[in-house]
Amino acid sequence: MSRLRGLLQNQLAGFAWGSARRRDPLRVMALQSLFAAGFGSMLARTLAARLPRGLDEDAAQRWLRQVLIRNLPCVAAQNEVLDAGGRYALVGSTGSGKTTTLAKLAARGVERHGSEGVALVAADPYRVGAHAQLAVYADLLGVALHLARDADELARLLPRLSAQKLVLIDTAGFAPSDPRSRAFDRLDAIGVERLAVVAASQQGAAIEQAMARFGHGAKACILTKLDEAPLLGAALDSLIRHRLPLAYVTGGQRVPEDLHRPRAAYLVDRALKGGRLATPYALEAEDWPLFAGAEAERDVRSVMRG
Repeated sequence: MSRLRGLLQNQLAGFAWGSARRRDPLRVMALQSLFAAGFGSMLARTLAARLPRGLDEDAAQRWLRQVLIRNLPCVAAQNEVLDAGGRYALVGSTGSGKTTTLAKLAARGVERHGSEGVALVAADPYRVGAHAQLAVYADLLGVALHLARDADELARLLPRLSAQKLVLIDTAGFAPSDPRSRAFDRLDAIGVERLAVVAASQQGAAIEQAMARFGHGAKACILTKLDEAPLLGAALDSLIRHRLPLAYVTGGQRVPEDLHRPRAAYLVDRALKGGRLATPYALEAEDWPLFAGAEAERDVRSVMRG
């Protein structure tokens, strides 16, 4: 019965998709554009449902672009994180690029506050060579490097760094499901704000898990590895839904050249352009009814669970 139900559901979804293409082609076009760019079904369906009536195809694309730009939260230029200084810990999954990003931030911090106004803290007791890598960057930038093996040691260290305008803390990388990542929640109590470091090159599900775990309670997000991400939709989708301000983006290993302030228009344009890439994973015209059937089945299961 369940197999028969699935077959009927897919057939009905295919009929509904064909009917929607004839009845409301612009909404279908919006859905296809967003899905192809990597945006999730929740955001895609919401935007498609709100698409104004009476637009032509070009106007519909402009509306979609402007809505995404307007809703992508970016830290304003006058509120740039490094200008104000503070105590910041970079938190995120293993391999998200925290140490290299910290070096880029430190280099820019030295430009603003001088080498005597910046301090680095190595607080990753798990990764072999983490302290040595950070020591190289500290030596090149002429800034002080300190070691803190746990939150208690970090709490004792911070008062000694009160003269520094900017303190950047490199933390251990954990999978979002790792219970040890909950230790980051203690940073608020000792006056350290968190910057969530999320790699744009991950799968959408991994980005969502990282955003939910490390973005919760963070001051802002840094989106890394844009040079390795053919599709940006999933990362932008997650930022929009979680309303986490985007402070910086990175793409490449150069310090500090590959650190940039985010421009919403550029990121949205790149995301939508990525949806037009020719890859073996792109949906063809005949695939869309099947895709719609899978989406419809998920919707039904979601309602049934509710």
